[in-house]
Order: sequence, then C-alpha cells, then structure tokens
Amino acid sequence: MTLGQPGYLVIEGVRDSLSEFSWREGVRPSRRALVWPEGTMTWPDSLSLDDFGRSDVGIVCRAELSGVGNSGRLIFADGVYPVSEPLLLADGVVELHVSGGELEVRGSQIRYRRPQIVDNSQKANWVFLCGLILLIIVLMRRARKKMRAS
Repeated sequence: MTLGQPGYLVIEGVRDSLSEFSWREGVRPSRRALVWPEGTMTWPDSLSLDDFGRSDVGIVCRAELSGVGNSGRLIFADGVYPVSEPLLLADGVVELHVSGGELEVRGSQIRYRRPQIVDNSQKANWVFLCGLILLIIVLMRRARKKMRAS
C-alpha cells in the first residue's frame, strides 16, 4: 500500500548535539546519507533536507512512498507504531531503513523517533561527586593553613 499523496518524512533529533546521527556524502553516486545506529536514510544530492522544529529534519516524499518489513507491507493509517523488525520506506527517490524506534503517521506526515535509551551508567553523578569531594579537600587545606598562620 502506498501513501497515496505527496507527504513529508520527519526524522526527530537529528540536529541535537548529543545525538548519534552522522552525515555521509557520496555513499552512492550523487546521493547523500544520514546514518544512526538504528537506521539509514538516503536521498539524491538534488534534494535538500528542511529544518523542522528545533532539532528535527524533514524531506518531501512522493505519493508512491511505501513500506515493507518482514511481516509484509506497511499500511499508512494514523497512529504511533513501534518498529519491531527491520523496515524499509521508499518512494523511488528517498529511502529510509530502520530497525528500531517508532513511526508516527498523521495524514501525509510520517515522523520517525529513535528508541529511548536509558543511560544507567551514572557517570555524570560520579564526576560531580568527585568534584565536590575535591573542592571540600582544597577548602579544608586552605582553612588549616590560615589557622596555623594566625
């Protein structure tokens, strides 16, 4: 099943400074690519990505946009759908390959969101704690030196 009308494909969080998206030129002749751990989007050099919101990008797609995965063809009905298997969306010009995350379909707009990854490493908390301990040690040494001097 195809989209049936010209649409707009939006990828969330591409321009976020902490995102894992990377731009590639010349992946195939006269094509560009946007690559991230769960997917890849390719499009011709003649098309440009549009800024969409604060950190998202979008690209116009044709009415022939269709999707296919291991379970069969994608039906473009409004809603939010998790991507639980590799999925290919293509219209003959733009290709989007994803293996995780979710798709939100609202009319002719399709929005892709990466999966939410929870970082349980607590690195930032440990660095902050070490900084506080170091600050306390330095201040206590200065206080001792001033007490001895007086």
